[in-house]
Amino acid sequence: MEENTRVNGLQAFLTGLARFARYPQLLFSAYVFNLLSALLLLLIPAFFLLKPAQYTTIQTAADGIDTWLVTELIMSTTTNPALQGLSETLPPDWLGQSVLVIVGTLFVIPLLSWLPSSFLAGGTLLTYVEAPQEFSWRRFLWGCWHWFGTFLLINMLLGIVTQVLVILLLIGIGFAFSSIGSWANWITIPIFVFIMVPWLAILEYTRLLAVSGNTRNTFQTLWKAIGLVFHRPLALMGLYVLSLLTLLLTHIIFRPLLLSEFISWWPLYLIVSQIFIATRLSTRLIRWAGAVGIQ
Repeated sequence: MEENTRVNGLQAFLTGLARFARYPQLLFSAYVFNLLSALLLLLIPAFFLLKPAQYTTIQTAADGIDTWLVTELIMSTTTNPALQGLSETLPPDWLGQSVLVIVGTLFVIPLLSWLPSSFLAGGTLLTYVEAPQEFSWRRFLWGCWHWFGTFLLINMLLGIVTQVLVILLLIGIGFAFSSIGSWANWITIPIFVFIMVPWLAILEYTRLLAVSGNTRNTFQTLWKAIGLVFHRPLALMGLYVLSLLTLLLTHIIFRPLLLSEFISWWPLYLIVSQIFIATRLSTRLIRWAGAVGIQ
């Protein structure tokens, strides 16, 4: 394990970059798990489309749209009640189940989005804390499993707080914009960044201090993380501002590229989009690795 010295934000960022380059297995793991979670999210809406997909109208839609097909689609929910002498139109029997699935999906999606980060955080942070030791899949997976439940709980609790905080800040920015004018953004946006950067540091240091202290009492490490933010504000601000600027630069480079005609060929678009995803994941891993040096 490397001996931590008092470093500034730039030194921590460069150290994090070196740690990140030393363990490419962590980027591979993050990419694979995020890809699997994205595929899982696609399966959820596909699940409640299985029942309506069995109808003749939808099955024959691939053969083309004609007048009879449109008529059948419009009348499909009224034919059976009319033949049975009913006076009211009944919804299809799968509609109620689909609504329940949709509502359930709205609650499940945030949980699924937290799963990869919650599972990988323990092993990833443990690897960075124990640097420059050789990477061990057994040690990595042990760290993932050891802190998985704890990090999932803390991500859910603090994630809800984060969403509420962001909504309140955005409401304030919108109110200032409508009341004062566009020049108010020069005041409100820096305030937004000044609040969110320390909060992001608290979220990530809560997990980092749990791993470095070999504890699963994240409520205790939460208070330590808050104290660290007040104890080393300049170093942390430097690290996180550099990390967020790197992320912003990534979006500036890739967003116009993905919208341009140069990569209209879909295999090339797929390759560039996956590089974009991997680069975004890299900025987070570099930040995590750099945060190890500021404790």
